Amino acid sequence: MIRISISLLILLLPNFVTAQSGSISPYSSTGLGEKNFNGTQATRHMGGLDVFTDSIHANLNNPASYGFLKVTTYSVGVNYKNTNLASSSESQYSDNASLDYLAISIPAGKFGFGFGIIPYSSVGYQIETLSPNSEGINLLNRYEGQGGVNQTYFSVGLPLASFIAVGASVQYNFGNLFYRTGQYAEGVENGTFLTNQSNVSGFNYQFSIQSNIPINKKYFLQSMLSYQPEAELNSRNDRVFYTQSIVNELIVDFEEIDLTSQGLEETTLEASATTKFGIGFGQNKKWFLGFQRNLIKSANFENDFFNRSNVAYKDGKQFSVGGFYIPNYASFTSFWSRVVYRFGFRSEQMSIIMNNSPLKETGISFGVGLPLGSLSNANIGFEITKRGEKNPSLIQETFFTMRIRLSLNDIWFIKRKYN
Repeated sequence: MIRISISLLILLLPNFVTAQSGSISPYSSTGLGEKNFNGTQATRHMGGLDVFTDSIHANLNNPASYGFLKVTTYSVGVNYKNTNLASSSESQYSDNASLDYLAISIPAGKFGFGFGIIPYSSVGYQIETLSPNSEGINLLNRYEGQGGVNQTYFSVGLPLASFIAVGASVQYNFGNLFYRTGQYAEGVENGTFLTNQSNVSGFNYQFSIQSNIPINKKYFLQSMLSYQPEAELNSRNDRVFYTQSIVNELIVDFEEIDLTSQGLEETTLEASATTKFGIGFGQNKKWFLGFQRNLIKSANFENDFFNRSNVAYKDGKQFSVGGFYIPNYASFTSFWSRVVYRFGFRSEQMSIIMNNSPLKETGISFGVGLPLGSLSNANIGFEITKRGEKNPSLIQETFFTMRIRLSLNDIWFIKRKYN
C-alpha cells in the first residue's frame, strides 16, 4: 500500500479550499489550530485592547477587570467571516459563521467573578491538488482537517483599592483535532487515506493586575499587566490507514497503527506562555486611547504526533492601538450622541514559520456600541484582516468579519434599604 506523506508543501500548488468548523484557513493545520478568541466584541473593535475596563463590561481576557464590575452581565458574541484566499495563480472565496463566546459576569460585593465558554481555536480546511505521477497517471491528493479546542473558564477579580484590582482565571481546554490525507489515482477504484486524530484536554491559568487612576476628576489613566504561564495539554492520539472505494465509499482495507510502541499514544501539547502590557488615557464617559503589547513564548511548541517538515515555530509578538469616542452620553434628544464609536489597529508577528517564511497578520477594526435601555447594549462592528503573502511559498488570506455582541445587564446583590 502507498504511504501518504502529510505536508503543507501543497500550498505551493493551485488549491481549492472549502469552509469547515470555525475556520477556513490552511494555516489552521498548525499548532492547536487557528486561534478564534481575542477578547469581547467591544475590545476587538478597539484592536484587541484588554487594558480598558469599566463598571458595566467584563473583559474576558483580563480577570482583574471583574474587580471593577458593578452590574451583572449576560453576553453572547457571534461573527460572520468572508475570506479570500489567494495564491500567485488563483484565488477563492468562502464564508462561515461561528460563536465567539457565551459569558456571565457577576459582581458580588467585595469581588466580582465570571464564567463561560469560548471556542478557543478551530481547524477547518479542505485542499485538493491534481498532478501526474512519473508514469503520467493523474493523482488527486486531498488534505483536510476539522475540529478545534474549546475553553471553559472561571475568573475572579478583587479590588485592592478604589483604583486597583487583581484577578485570576482558571481555564479548562478540551477538544478534538482531526486530520486526513487521501489520494486517488485515475482509473483506480480505491483511494488510500491516512487519518490522525488527537483528543486534547488540560488546564491553564492567567493572572492580571489593572489600575484605573483618576486625574483631576475629569480624566483617567489605565494600565494592565497580564501573565499566562506555560501549560501542558494532554493529547490522546490514534492513527488509521485505510483504502476506500470511490464508487460506494465502502472501506475495503483497514489498519490501526500501533502508536504505543512509538511512544505516541499519549503526548503533550504546549499552551504558550503569554505576557500582556497595556496603558491608556481618556476622559470620563467621553473618549479613550490605548496601546497594548503582547509577547507569546511559542518557539518551543512541538507536536510529536503530527509533525510537518516545512513548519516551524518562533516567539510571537503583537501590538494594538485603539479607543472610543462618545459624543454626549447624557443626551436625551439624540440617540446617536449616546452611541460609543470604537476603532482599532493591530499588527502581529505570528508564531508560525511556513516554508521558511514567517507569517504576519494586520487588521483594522471599527464598531459601535448601541444603548438598548437601562444598562444593556449591543455592539456591532467590522474587522478587515490580512494574513500571509502572495508568493511561491505562502498564500494570502484577506478576511472581512462582522462581529455582533448582545449584552444584557442587571444589578444584583444590592442591600435592601426599605421594607
